Amino acid sequence: MKSIKEQPGERSIYIWNICGSIVNALFSVVALMIVTRFLDDREADIFSIAWTISQLMATVGTFQIRVYQATDVQGTFLFRHYLIFRIVTVAAMIVSSAAYIVVRGYTGEKALVVLVVCLFRAVDSLADVYEGWFQQKERLDLSGKALTYRVILAAAGFACGLIFTKNLLVSCAILFGVYLFCFVIYDLRYHMAVERFRDVPDGRDRSGWFGNMFREGLPLFINAFLIMSILNEPKMVIDTAIANGEMSAGIQTVFNILFMPASVLNLAYIVFRPMITQMAIVWNRGEKRRFLKILGKIIGYLLAISIVLMIGSALLGIPVLSIVYAVDLSAYKSELLVIMVGGCVYTFAAVLDNALVVLRRQYVLVIAYALTWIYIMLTAAWLVGEWAVMGASLAYCTAMAVYLLLTAVLFVSSYRRKSGEV
Repeated sequence: MKSIKEQPGERSIYIWNICGSIVNALFSVVALMIVTRFLDDREADIFSIAWTISQLMATVGTFQIRVYQATDVQGTFLFRHYLIFRIVTVAAMIVSSAAYIVVRGYTGEKALVVLVVCLFRAVDSLADVYEGWFQQKERLDLSGKALTYRVILAAAGFACGLIFTKNLLVSCAILFGVYLFCFVIYDLRYHMAVERFRDVPDGRDRSGWFGNMFREGLPLFINAFLIMSILNEPKMVIDTAIANGEMSAGIQTVFNILFMPASVLNLAYIVFRPMITQMAIVWNRGEKRRFLKILGKIIGYLLAISIVLMIGSALLGIPVLSIVYAVDLSAYKSELLVIMVGGCVYTFAAVLDNALVVLRRQYVLVIAYALTWIYIMLTAAWLVGEWAVMGASLAYCTAMAVYLLLTAVLFVSSYRRKSGEV
């Protein structure tokens, strides 16, 4: 435990943060890759939609408190407050998952797979509150370690389940079990081992903390739920079309495979996660120029990476994806490029989104999310109906363009207003 208790160097923190971010982002890629190699199109579609729904339900489980928690450098809430609140939201997530399954009319194997995958995501949501606390205490190395070990072991267990049983439900149950086990031996163990993670009474009156945290997190939750609904809507339209016999089995899996690379730039942004806390620190000091400098540096890095990603996608995207997933995607090059543009646009909007949280103006983002949600709800079904996978790609890409435009306007207006108050 000695190495855990000791404060690591910046290099160790960045390396482990990068490792955790990368393996977490690759988890869905690897999981779907394994599924497509060992199961048929119908079961691959079931897993794809289960993963999609679990991501939506995770917004309920986390209530999007992580960014607020990581930037709570003034200690507005104690760890036990964050933990109790998270237990409540995870319980709400489980209930919501069961209700969603009923509303969608899922039965049999599909219903059970969706539920178990949502339970796996519930464990992830609970672990997130510990990892958010590690981040606030500038120990992202422990967050990275816990996430890295948990994902690698869970992926290995899931793969072994599919290889030896060829049963999707059993494999998902193994995934859930391994995730729960790793949460206990890593996140809980790390928290108990480091004295710095203990709550220290400071005499401040924190009565009514639950209501205060709910109010602070509600805009973030609404925003996250809406954006996940926006991202998922093309997939849900495809799911309905397959159920109605309007699309063939396997189309959901094809779209999910094409959608995988869209998160690559967002992964690159996650690598810069420590800079979010730095932005909060300099902003609270009233250092507006340094705040903008850090923000500009993040955007500049991401712009350079996005150019490389688009060139790589055009040249190697389809061949690589076809080999990795053992699925012929040669007819979908244009769809991939449209999705990649949407993914890059989304990441830039997410940067401004997080910057607004630092400014504590997160509640205005509801405007951007709500209008974008209305847009995709009005257009997704029509676009998919007209152009199938290309329609789903266009629905996603254009929705992200609307989201970026609205977020940029909100950030500029909020910065001008808040900078006069710092």
